[in-house]
Amino acid sequence: MKGIKITMPETTKQAILLVDDEESILRALKRLMVEIDAEIFTANSGQEALDLLEKHHIDLIMSDQRMPGLTGVEFLHQSMNVVPDATRILLTGYADLDATVGAINDGAVTYYFNKPWDDETILSRIRESLKMQTVKANNKRLQKLTTIQNKKLKNLNESLEQRVNQQTAEIKEKHRELAKSFMETIKAFSSMIDLRFKDVRNHSQRVGEIVKKILSRLELNHTEYQNIIVASFLHDIGKISLPDSVMEKEQSKYTQADWDLIKKHPVLGQTCVCHISDFEEVGHIIRHHHENYNGNGYPDRLVETQIPLGSRIIRIADAFDHQAFANGHPNSEALNEASAYLVRYSGSEFDPILVRKFIECDAGREFLFKESSETKYLNPIQLKEGMVIAADVYTQNGMFLVPKGAKLSVGMIGRITKINRVDPVPDGIQVFNRIESVEEEANNATI
Repeated sequence: MKGIKITMPETTKQAILLVDDEESILRALKRLMVEIDAEIFTANSGQEALDLLEKHHIDLIMSDQRMPGLTGVEFLHQSMNVVPDATRILLTGYADLDATVGAINDGAVTYYFNKPWDDETILSRIRESLKMQTVKANNKRLQKLTTIQNKKLKNLNESLEQRVNQQTAEIKEKHRELAKSFMETIKAFSSMIDLRFKDVRNHSQRVGEIVKKILSRLELNHTEYQNIIVASFLHDIGKISLPDSVMEKEQSKYTQADWDLIKKHPVLGQTCVCHISDFEEVGHIIRHHHENYNGNGYPDRLVETQIPLGSRIIRIADAFDHQAFANGHPNSEALNEASAYLVRYSGSEFDPILVRKFIECDAGREFLFKESSETKYLNPIQLKEGMVIAADVYTQNGMFLVPKGAKLSVGMIGRITKINRVDPVPDGIQVFNRIESVEEEANNATI
């Protein structure tokens, strides 16, 4: 892991403590250990040896058993409290064998040698013991170092995790803002499409909201959901290229030539979006949104599930909106008749399963409102969620914003407020006094 460097601390020279009340024995032992690379300390009694242990780190203790005051076994027992990891060797005679065995059994003595001792044997044991002490000391240092490094690693991981979480949150927020901006752009294009029509305003945006309701009954992945929503808002984008002489006519006055032009708008719509990255499927859905379930639609006369799912859904939402808003904003009777129209042509023009989904979610109900004679004019900043628009809203430059009967959502109020800053709505916005309950608008950033 970058930033963590493991180093071993320098080792200190090993130390041996020799304890005997006879100076001649101590001198003999020191001469014996001259070839051993260790610092030698000596003491003439157990108590003196204990004092030395308090001041120096000792790796190996060699003590005589028979000493005045503390015996060797007693001293070695007490030394365990000061240097528990030291190797302890007892020099004893046969008469002290019982005490020696007891000390070995309870851990106070590691080795014992009878006097007189064999020099080579005792040197061999001392060298082995010091090597073992080195191994034990290194293991202890490694364990300590490992504990320290693990703590550092844990702190580093926690810091990294915190930074990753922070960056992830920032990325998600940027993605949400980008997705919201993306959908606002799509809705802006749909508003431009709707401006071409003289009869019913906000058709594309209503179709988009109806499609969202139907999709709530289906299990789709993120990409499928987004492609269908985008296509629903842009399904009539091909009509922008049609001449005003056709688009300004009432449908009842269309000639066959006019209808031939109108029927080109799905293909023109696909052409409009085909060069946008990742919009291939959106264009495919737009192309087929006027196909009929029985194969009598246009432009390719596809049948049943040959028609993309998104196209079949938009076909239902588009037809419902045209039926419901044929005579202006619908009342309850107009909504029921529009729903009945879908049922009547279920299986011929419309996918019967999707029509059932539409009926189950009652997607058109949000467009219903009961007029009241009491209205008031408000500035955009005074608008509240649930208010119902009493008259079509235009800016002073003639931009159409909201149709009569629209229930205001938080998102709609936000868009009206933004546009009003650059292109004000003269005389305020007329709303009914009654505020109706509305379902909270879906968050655009989720698609």
